[in-house]
Amino acid sequence: MAKCPKCGVKLHIWNIKAECPKCGVNIANYDWENRLEQDAKEAEIAFAKLRETLKRFKYSFIGTKLRIARIPVSVLPLFSFLLPLGVLNISIPFYSEKITLNAITIVMNIIKGVDIGGIISGMSSEIVGDSFKLLAATLILVVLSVLSLLVSLVFLLTNFKNFKSKGLFVTNLIASIMMLASSFTFGKFSDIVASGSLASAWQSSPSWGVYVSAALFLASAIINLCVSLEKVELPEDEVKEETEEKEEETVNA
Repeated sequence: MAKCPKCGVKLHIWNIKAECPKCGVNIANYDWENRLEQDAKEAEIAFAKLRETLKRFKYSFIGTKLRIARIPVSVLPLFSFLLPLGVLNISIPFYSEKITLNAITIVMNIIKGVDIGGIISGMSSEIVGDSFKLLAATLILVVLSVLSLLVSLVFLLTNFKNFKSKGLFVTNLIASIMMLASSFTFGKFSDIVASGSLASAWQSSPSWGVYVSAALFLASAIINLCVSLEKVELPEDEVKEETEEKEEETVNA
């Protein structure tokens, strides 16, 4: 609720006149020079803080050669999801097809309606339970690897002021490990299927793309670790001191 700048009386919604109902001072014009100067100082403080934020944002992305190099290296794992992660060979009477799987097709098929319930129920089967568990683990690991890029992007945009943060290193390292783990689980799944009654109809195996993807995630993790360990040379103290001086002037005014 607004107050009179002179006497401090509370102004209600029905006090529509320019004059204070208690002391009669013109509220709009009362001490306008000092109020204008105060508003100007507050605007300068807000601008100084904005300038500091923009300076940190710029330094976070392109402040050093290493940070500039981090941009393409961090983007490359996204393109690796287009690479073949696994291969399926289906051969039954009157039908034969070779299917190449990548991260995008796997995620899209899950979204469009892979029978998740069937996979879950199959995991409890005494006959095919182990193979279904390995298949489910593979799908989960690939999906989490895809989501890690989104998490990294959000983390970078929201935590750019913390130049020493190792969050991007951790997320990319975990994604690299998950890609390798998905190759292992899918390979085990393929071995179980190959040793069963479907060996002649279904053949599958991990593809070279999964190892390239893991390597790219690892490279991104390494460069993000190097970025977090490099010396920060941002002249942030100058901006901070200027902001603190203006805030002190405002308080003392």
